[in-house]
Amino acid sequence: MALSKLAQQFADEIRLQDWSDAHFRLDRAGHNRDIDTKSRPGDPVLNTEQTQAVKTNAMWVTAQVLGYNDPNFDVYEFAQACGVNILNTRGGRDGSIAAGLRTSNGRYERPGTYEYDPLTEVVTTATSDAYHASTNCPLFLSGYQNKPIIKFSWDKVPDRWKPCQCITATQS
Repeated sequence: MALSKLAQQFADEIRLQDWSDAHFRLDRAGHNRDIDTKSRPGDPVLNTEQTQAVKTNAMWVTAQVLGYNDPNFDVYEFAQACGVNILNTRGGRDGSIAAGLRTSNGRYERPGTYEYDPLTEVVTTATSDAYHASTNCPLFLSGYQNKPIIKFSWDKVPDRWKPCQCITATQS
């Protein structure tokens, strides 16, 4: 039986990653060393920093697929729910959380690849002079004035709007 679309994307993403840092053992889902009968006191274990690195990498791989599929995805909310620290030493959001994803101007690369899907739709507002690849484009967000969002098919944008750099950057 073929995998579902989402399951295939997770598999593609996992295959793409280099998991060589997590080579000590294969564990079942829900593994707990305190109650797993296969665990022995002399088994090699990762230190706290290594364990956090593996957990963060697993979060990023999963987040790549979730972000690609869910326009409302928040990587910080997801990372925090995964038990990954999202704060920097000053107490603000740690930029490395978002930087661990393969994105550009709010668009995610297709799971299992280093490519963006071709644009089929663009967004703008009546008060804007440009159209954007998504509402997550930083330039869209900086100029957004809570006006209704207008969507156009990629090939039917009126001449009134010019492409934002988020369009030209992801189409080249």
